Amino acid sequence: MTTIGLAAFIESGRILMARRAANKQYYPGHWDLVGGHVEADEPIVATLIREAREEVGVTPVAFRYLGFFKDSRYETTYHLYEVTGWSGGLPRLIGHEHTDLAWVALNDTSFVVPLAHPEVMSFLSPA
Repeated sequence: MTTIGLAAFIESGRILMARRAANKQYYPGHWDLVGGHVEADEPIVATLIREAREEVGVTPVAFRYLGFFKDSRYETTYHLYEVTGWSGGLPRLIGHEHTDLAWVALNDTSFVVPLAHPEVMSFLSPA
C-alpha cells in the first residue's frame, strides 16, 4: 500500500488546487492538492513540508491533520492536512508535476473538474 501526504492550502475561504500534468501515471490532467509519496522512514508531516517546497515553493508553518481516505483502485492511503499558514511567499508552480494552480472557493468546486480525489472536499468546509 502506497502512502501519500496531501496539503489543502486554505486562505480566505479558498483552497489551492493544482492541475496534474498530462504525463502523470495517475489522474493525468485532473485537479488535485499539493502532495506526494511518503518516502521510507519519513514521517508524513515531513512529506507534507517537503512536497510543498518541491511543488509550490512554500513551507507550511501552520497546519492540522484532518484524516485519511483510501483509494482502492491504486492501493493508496492519502493523509490530508489543512495548511493555513506558510512561509516563502505565494504558492507558485515549480517543476513539472503540475501545469496550473488555482485558488477556488470551498463552496464552488465545479471549477476544478475533473477532480482527482473528490473525497477531499468532505474533509473541508467553507469558512
